[in-house]
Amino acid sequence: MKTLLIPVDFSATSDNAVNFAIEWAKAYSYTRIILLKTFYDTVFDHIVVSAEYAPVSPHYMAREREEAAHHLENLSREISVKTRGVEIISMVSEAPLLRAIMEVIHEDAPELIVLGSDNYRYSSGSFIAGNLISIAKASPVRVLIVPSTYQYQKVEKILVPVDYKTLDSLDKVRNLQIPPQWKDSKLLVLNVDPKERYLQPDDHLKAAEQHVHDRLQDYPHDICYSNDKNIINGILSFTQRTPVQLIISLPGKHSFLYYLTHKSISDAICRNAQEPVLILK
Repeated sequence: MKTLLIPVDFSATSDNAVNFAIEWAKAYSYTRIILLKTFYDTVFDHIVVSAEYAPVSPHYMAREREEAAHHLENLSREISVKTRGVEIISMVSEAPLLRAIMEVIHEDAPELIVLGSDNYRYSSGSFIAGNLISIAKASPVRVLIVPSTYQYQKVEKILVPVDYKTLDSLDKVRNLQIPPQWKDSKLLVLNVDPKERYLQPDDHLKAAEQHVHDRLQDYPHDICYSNDKNIINGILSFTQRTPVQLIISLPGKHSFLYYLTHKSISDAICRNAQEPVLILK
């Protein structure tokens, strides 16, 4: 079954990711959606932050779980009404978030995980958003990161940032099995080149461009350049000039994902990117 996994924490960011995932599931013919809520407690969850550090009542914790389970049940019904025909499964776990996600991947083989991300202008304090980098790094399946205020749009232009040193990673795009809904969509292959070698391309650059064309010959595509000295700024600035509905992050040491998973700049892209980011594996 074509399955989509959505970890939820009932924050505004999580709710927005759910709404996006509903439209994505309908557009791309998913047959099953799994909602995952973890109730994992750390030792600090049992302590009230006060001068006395009073322990939390077990009755309070039980009531909190009961309310969350009720919320999850209501959310499942709402999604079922909106998707009609898609199987909705609610799962709860006592395991830590990342372990719980990995267990679902092992048992139910979802094709895609949808995560919401906060940004500097709008933050819901989502626990899942705070852990999306570790989830994206550990997941063996594709991850779709949805900005907290982004609403679903039909995918017409897809940005694919590439490093010419790792062009073999373009095979991941070719092996993605582009859905029929993207047959008229255009891939915009972006190379950030602060030295502006593209203005007077040498044989190496021409060979790299030909490699791109060969790899993506079955898809409408253009090669674009940015002369920004910072790869992240180059990507973000490009999306401000050229509207896209999706950014595809290729794997590899020199890829966009490589930068995405470095904490020092991961916030920059996760909090400022205005478009969903699809991380390939």
